[in-house]
Amino acid sequence: MKKILVWGTGYIANTVFDECQTLNQYEFVGVIDNDKTKWGKYFRGILISSPEVLLKEEAEVVVILTDKFEEIKKQIEDCYPDIDIRVENKNYFYKESILLRYQNNKEPEIEKVLEYIKENGLEVFNYPFVLKYKDKKNKVWKDEENQLYFVVHNGKRMYFSRKFESEKEVNDYYNSLLMEQDEKSPHRYWCEKCYVEQGDIVLDVGVAEGNFSLDVIDRAAHLYLVEAEDEWIEALQCTFKNYADKVTIIKGYATSYNEGLHITLDAVIDSPVNFIKMDIEGNEWDALRGATQMITNSSRLKLAICSYHSDFDQELIESFMDKNGISHNPSAGYMWFPTKLRQTYVSTSLNKSIIRGIKEKR
Repeated sequence: MKKILVWGTGYIANTVFDECQTLNQYEFVGVIDNDKTKWGKYFRGILISSPEVLLKEEAEVVVILTDKFEEIKKQIEDCYPDIDIRVENKNYFYKESILLRYQNNKEPEIEKVLEYIKENGLEVFNYPFVLKYKDKKNKVWKDEENQLYFVVHNGKRMYFSRKFESEKEVNDYYNSLLMEQDEKSPHRYWCEKCYVEQGDIVLDVGVAEGNFSLDVIDRAAHLYLVEAEDEWIEALQCTFKNYADKVTIIKGYATSYNEGLHITLDAVIDSPVNFIKMDIEGNEWDALRGATQMITNSSRLKLAICSYHSDFDQELIESFMDKNGISHNPSAGYMWFPTKLRQTYVSTSLNKSIIRGIKEKR
């Protein structure tokens, strides 16, 4: 068993110990915390000590289970430069499981991901393109009239919900949007063959801040924006206030049935559409089932449907497209999704991010 020192006793550490199912494969020789009041106490039955335990315990790895990875890593390097120990981020245990799972992999694209995480640690996107967004600074403004933060995205104001309370929060979130839609990202919604054309009717399901719709607003003839969160709807109304004639905002959770805030797309949109983008936290397949009539009535249709939220989404989405005469291909590359949504475990699988479909005119 590898000997592990854990750094951190807060929310992230507790979450990992609650949700990671492979911790019995390691020997935990100590827990480190900078908080002196915790020294001598116990975390999950393991003694909490000062960072000086690094000089005493013969551990192979120290896993930083906090959101201050770079800061603590630098502390270790500065204070204990002679310690021969690997420093890993909060995803270490999942990384090790992924490396074991794919140890006999023969697919070149997965091999690229494995080599990257061996060198850099495991994250959601495991490709070199993410590095350009690591410390990127974006100009963030606050609208004095409505007190919402916004950025200028491709020449247009894009507002953020009231849950964002600082420029830094907005900057970090905006960087995550830029990262996921980078031309080399597996999460990029469109590609050379699957994109919004001039005059298209567009359906954006799971809009949040609306970056996708804002990118295509000038080409689209009309956009239907389906979003359930009041705070995001408020922000969307500000973002698209100059496009009221071509934007319809629909409040609800897209599903396969109608009850309360749960709506079917067939029930709220009675006209054909040309492009569907869907990113709704693992409910994509269910929402597609509630859009069967609309899809049937749409004779020229392209789709970009997220498939990474659970290990079985790709199979379900592709099966739906097969049954409805939609040709499809996954986006290039892979993602790792570290959150439990429709499955009871954190995945140790690399999954395809987007299933892009095309239904030709008959």
